[in-house]
Amino acid sequence: MNVLLVEDEESVRFAAAEFMREHGHTVTVAANAEGAMEILRRSPIDVLVTDVGLPGVSGDVFAAEARAIQPSLRIVFATGLDRIPEPREGAGPVLLRKPYDAKALEAAINAAR
Repeated sequence: MNVLLVEDEESVRFAAAEFMREHGHTVTVAANAEGAMEILRRSPIDVLVTDVGLPGVSGDVFAAEARAIQPSLRIVFATGLDRIPEPREGAGPVLLRKPYDAKALEAAINAAR
């Protein structure tokens, strides 16, 4: 799968990207929504894994904007919260509770398919 990981914490971003690459995914990373939008405009992405608490714009607002660019995009919200925002449109997102491990991350990606 082509996965876009949007996470503002560098250590989490690095570890999660490595987990996904070890499971055979092609991973592109961004530290914020603005950088991720540039990637979405130029590259096809299957699954978006995004932190809900991004700086500047919330993950659910960002996910809705991302789906406007790539309507078939599947969404995984990574958060320490008990709930995830309701989808604004399209298929519902998958909840990935922080902190997570490689097994939980892979299960969330598979659930988003």
